[in-house]
Amino acid sequence: MIMKEFEDIGSIIGDVIENLNMKRKLNISNIFNCWEEIVGTEIYKKAKPKKVTAGVLYVSVTTSTWANELSLMSSQLIEKINSFIGEEVVKSIRFKTNL
Repeated sequence: MIMKEFEDIGSIIGDVIENLNMKRKLNISNIFNCWEEIVGTEIYKKAKPKKVTAGVLYVSVTTSTWANELSLMSSQLIEKINSFIGEEVVKSIRFKTNL
């Protein structure tokens, strides 16, 4: 009788996620799920992430003043986001007033 080795479910799921390129998609979804934790309460109240396309994060803001303010902070926000996520998923941010 031949005994086969068993793999634990965690490593199998990890392999499936990696093979389907889900890790990056999960990391990107964390931007939306953890937005307040990433940017802080003040920015969270005034700006919401809408989508990530080709490394560009599109953010909806309440006013043009906030769009300008956050635009000046974009390099800091990009660093915070990518640091939180653990990989470079955001290369630039575009702000639009329509929240």
